[in-house]
Amino acid sequence: MIINKIKLENIRSYLNQEIEFPLGSTLLAGDIGSGKSTILLAIDFALFGLRKSSLSGGSLLRNGKNKGSVELHFNIDDKDVVIKRTLKRGTNIVQDEGYIVINGIKKEGTAIELKQKILDLLGYPKELLTKSKSLIFRYTVYTPQEEMKHILLGEKDFKLDTLRKVFGVDKYKKIIENSEIIVKNLKDRKKEIQIKIEDLNDKKEEYKNKNNEFKKLQENLNKIIVEFKNHNKKVLDSKENLKKEEENLDRFRKLKQELEINEVNLLNKLDKRKSIKEDLGEISNLIKQLDYELKQNYKIELKETSDEVQKPIRVLENSVEKIRDKIQEFNVKKDNSEDIIKNISKLDICPVCNQKVTKEHIKQVNNEENEKIKKYEEELKINMSLEKEARDSLLELKNKLEIIRKNEGILELIKLKQDSLDEKIKEKNKFEKQDKLLKKEIGKINLRKQELNKQIDKFDLDKYDKLKEELDYLLDKQKNTEINKSNLEIRIEDIKEDIESLNKEIIEKEKYVLDLSKINTIQDWLDNSFVNLMNTMEKKIMLKVHNDFNSLFQRWFEMLIESELLKIKLDEEFSPLIDQNGHEMDYNYLSGGEKTAIALAYRLALNQVINGLISTIKTKNLIILDEPTDGFSSEQLDKLKFVLEELENIQVILVSHEQKIESFVDNVIKIEKSGHVSSVV
Repeated sequence: MIINKIKLENIRSYLNQEIEFPLGSTLLAGDIGSGKSTILLAIDFALFGLRKSSLSGGSLLRNGKNKGSVELHFNIDDKDVVIKRTLKRGTNIVQDEGYIVINGIKKEGTAIELKQKILDLLGYPKELLTKSKSLIFRYTVYTPQEEMKHILLGEKDFKLDTLRKVFGVDKYKKIIENSEIIVKNLKDRKKEIQIKIEDLNDKKEEYKNKNNEFKKLQENLNKIIVEFKNHNKKVLDSKENLKKEEENLDRFRKLKQELEINEVNLLNKLDKRKSIKEDLGEISNLIKQLDYELKQNYKIELKETSDEVQKPIRVLENSVEKIRDKIQEFNVKKDNSEDIIKNISKLDICPVCNQKVTKEHIKQVNNEENEKIKKYEEELKINMSLEKEARDSLLELKNKLEIIRKNEGILELIKLKQDSLDEKIKEKNKFEKQDKLLKKEIGKINLRKQELNKQIDKFDLDKYDKLKEELDYLLDKQKNTEINKSNLEIRIEDIKEDIESLNKEIIEKEKYVLDLSKINTIQDWLDNSFVNLMNTMEKKIMLKVHNDFNSLFQRWFEMLIESELLKIKLDEEFSPLIDQNGHEMDYNYLSGGEKTAIALAYRLALNQVINGLISTIKTKNLIILDEPTDGFSSEQLDKLKFVLEELENIQVILVSHEQKIESFVDNVIKIEKSGHVSSVV
């Protein structure tokens, strides 16, 4: 993997910056706090996104900005790759959707989708990806300075477990743990099987007894079947005799049924005729009453209808309304003239012409208005007279309308009564016809009843009863035989099911016996062979890794610290053991430069060991060192030059504020910060 360039927009102290990375060693130089480490965090974010424990959106997005982004361009496995991730501010600062471009083909995706695509490109072992998404990258390419100290000084068990994961050796431990789980499961399975097969001999004995019982029952069933067939023949003969008699009885029942139906029909028709006679009496009374009421009403003739009278009433009402409007109009005009006469006497200056009002003018106005008042009064008199005439005519018409409406109501009532009379006469005729018809039907029913009674008297039911008693007796015997036969068949079927079930159980249990033998063989192999083999392989591989790691660690440290008095090596948990002049020394008592030298040597050794162990990863050409010289003396800085020359990486990116490093790196990118904004000089 080779990084080509990175674009930052609203990331921490950067507003909008593009930084290109050449091959060879490149120093990100600048004062403390200028924004050098921000570039490394941006590379981390572009590749792996946000992580709750180590990289939050709040630590990346510039204060006061709602959006930010990182776009990283790199080459990996002959592929040109561009990945862009974005941040947005809401309730919290979160990742927004971004995209990845591989050889010109763009694909948008969520933060999780982009992360998975990057991990596939980097070629990290998939079994490690589920444990820590960027663990390999942290231990081979870029480890922040503070995290490097945590790796060195953290709890030994945690560190050893982490290194096992990174080296890929933890799979042996996992295999052993899984083997123990399998052995436990095998033991549990053995217990289950032993419980299942403990009654195997009892089941075999029971199977033998059931077979003997089955044979005896089958013999008894054969005897009952013969007996059952004899009973069946007798029952069939008796049923045939009874069937003939039943046909006679069926005819008897049909005659009885028909007689009962005729009785019911006769009663219904008698009741219906009685009801019709009652209805005829009521209708006759109603007809007499309606005829009497119609004769009492006098004959009324209408010269005009109410609709014809209403038309002139509406005309007169409109005329009265218009006359009243005129009266109102003249009253208003009269009041206006009177107000003018009343008010002009009080005026000194005319409000219209602004001239003084003279007595002559007042007199003239009074005369004019009085003339108008006389004219209005005459008009009022005429219109009031017209109004009275119209109202009198309107009253006369309304009285006439009331009389017409009353007569119309009487005529409508007469019509309704006449219609009712006609309807009742029709009903009476209908009932009289029904009564005649019912009378004929009743006569026919009485004749049919006499015929049916004669036929019924001819039947003798004693013979049927005797045949029925005989058949019942035979059926009882047949039923008892059938019950015995059925019980035996059920018992035989139950025995057969028991035998089949026992046979299946015995076969299943015998399979369990074979399974138990196999389980014992597997358990013995796991306990005595496989686990020992895994322990041996793990120890050999860890020993090889430890030797390689320790050798590289000592080599890099000796390049940085030339002191015969200070020696260093790794203990069994991969923690540094410091020896000063034959005495073990605590890491915390070392100088700042010595601590940094140990951290850098550990970092470089770790990088080389992992790159050597895992052949699939595509980040072997790149290493990023964050403040690798913190606390170094001038002589130690000179030695860093030889360290860089020894590195086999095609691209090395360093972050440091030490100016001396500029003299022996291939490229220098200077970062300055002014007014809370970082930029490349």
